[in-house]
Amino acid sequence: MTATAGKLPGQVSGFLEEPQSLQLFDYWCSKRSGRIAPSRQDIDPSEIFQLLPLVYLVDFEKPDIFRYRLAGTDIAETFGHGNLKGLTLRDILSEQGRQFVTARWLPVVMEGRVVCMKGQVYNSANRFAFGERILLPLAETPKGPMTGLLGMTVSKWVDRIGPMERRNSDMKTFLATEIP
Repeated sequence: MTATAGKLPGQVSGFLEEPQSLQLFDYWCSKRSGRIAPSRQDIDPSEIFQLLPLVYLVDFEKPDIFRYRLAGTDIAETFGHGNLKGLTLRDILSEQGRQFVTARWLPVVMEGRVVCMKGQVYNSANRFAFGERILLPLAETPKGPMTGLLGMTVSKWVDRIGPMERRNSDMKTFLATEIP
């Protein structure tokens, strides 16, 4: 049993399968130190350098603005940018896309939820990416409020998919307070 297997609530255990997702979850857990969530300052990119192309660190500004502090090369390239630092979801997505992503990310910062997604994680005009995503809350004080998120998306792009595959990813969430 990995460290992760013992910490994931039952409904999510087995849902996440990518080693990188599990490694990021373990790292996040190691930085909590008895708190609901680690702070942004606790996250040291040099400690997770092998994951950096897939990782993003996002600050939250009320009421619903998410601003990239750091985004790995794979993430930035997905949105056609060399660097996402300082950009918001509004800067890189259509309004419909921004609303969709914001609705999926708000539980992380408003409720302190860990969000796990699996299935179609990106789509563009002619390409689709399948994989999994994990979003982890960050808080500057031991009990919150949440001030941002640490995320990762592991995916593989395909040019064609069948009609049954054209749907949003499956999503499971749980409160960070449910993690031992």
